[in-house]
Amino acid sequence: MANWQLQQLEVYRRETAQLKLIATLLVDDEIRSPLLQGFGVRVHRFFWIILAKT
Repeated sequence: MANWQLQQLEVYRRETAQLKLIATLLVDDEIRSPLLQGFGVRVHRFFWIILAKT
């Protein structure tokens, strides 16, 4: 889940038919995926377009 006002991402995983919060990433953090080898994006990149328009 992305919160543009707080500029943070919440990462959830499904466990036994429920979503469990596993990480809260802030603007200076990097999101990575164990499924996509080599994938990594700084969280601020998710919000830079929104912030540029305000």
